[in-house]
Amino acid sequence: MIPSVRTARFLRAYLRGGAGPVREEETHLEVGGERREATLYLPHRPRPAPGWVVLHGLTVPGRRHRAMTRFVRSLAASGAAVLVPDVPAWRELRLDLDAARASIVAGARHLAGRPEVRPGGVGAVGFSFGATHALMAAADPEVQRDVRAVVSFGGYCDVRRMVRCTFTGEHEWDGEGHAIDPDPYGRWILAANFLTQVPGFEGMEDVRAAAHALALEAGRRGVMAWEAEFDALKRELRAGLSPAGAEVWDLLAPPTGTVPADLEAARRLADAMAEAMLQRFPGLDPRPHLPALRGRIILSHGRADRLIPYTETLRLQTLLPPGARPSVTITGLFAHSAHAGWMHPLERARESAQFIRLMNDALSAV
Repeated sequence: MIPSVRTARFLRAYLRGGAGPVREEETHLEVGGERREATLYLPHRPRPAPGWVVLHGLTVPGRRHRAMTRFVRSLAASGAAVLVPDVPAWRELRLDLDAARASIVAGARHLAGRPEVRPGGVGAVGFSFGATHALMAAADPEVQRDVRAVVSFGGYCDVRRMVRCTFTGEHEWDGEGHAIDPDPYGRWILAANFLTQVPGFEGMEDVRAAAHALALEAGRRGVMAWEAEFDALKRELRAGLSPAGAEVWDLLAPPTGTVPADLEAARRLADAMAEAMLQRFPGLDPRPHLPALRGRIILSHGRADRLIPYTETLRLQTLLPPGARPSVTITGLFAHSAHAGWMHPLERARESAQFIRLMNDALSAV
């Protein structure tokens, strides 16, 4: 696969950690009546450029996440104007279901008013939680007027399946079961938002708060949540819980390298939490929205993703309408916000060709 000129510029910057001829500008957006910070990345070349609005996920660094900054700077170096709005609730690891739509609308309008951006609509990129919610936003007719394409990295499709995998590592595709060692960060965020909504767990505010504190600390440190350096904090937080709370804590935050001792209890909690999530926030389910998508839809997922399994993106593809002209790339070059480890040279060559095809598709969509 031969990279286009834009893709070649993107790859050159990406391989240098995002370094390239890019101007960075802090700005503000009016999002839902609130003034929000945003960062605009502009290519060095002065001619009108394609515009992209990029959404971060549920992460403490937000638009300053290292992996995403590398991506957006590389995207700007390809010759695009890239706007990254701040989503305060998502940085606090709280759900705000309207944030994606409101941020994309505000961002698209902001870009439309910039002389550096060529007219005719922009693209939207979402990562993780932001990926699925960018897709749902793009089903809104108001968004479709301004957004020509959506690129999704690491999104989810089925809440129940996603939550079950977060707790147990179990996922499935086409009748075949798979297992991963799940990233505990997902469990901590889910518990922080929904544990006390689960019937029988209403009194476990201390466990909910402890899970929130642990997830926030993982975000602040910028270290993968499965690292052993969090074990001391897990023990410290557990010591302040009731005996019943400690049992639940052992399902959420067992020592690094171990799985919950009672896997069936983990399954029950996961399933009950998924039901509580959907009862409180039906808008978490993207499936009713996907058939209304229009424009170009580009899906991608890391094969080794431990937070949201790649089978969720395969499931997203099956629900998109033919008019969306969807494409999907499952890659070994990255896994959620982490990069791939060692690969055999032939495997890396195949994966690199797939990644070039992905970026050719994405960068030609706007």
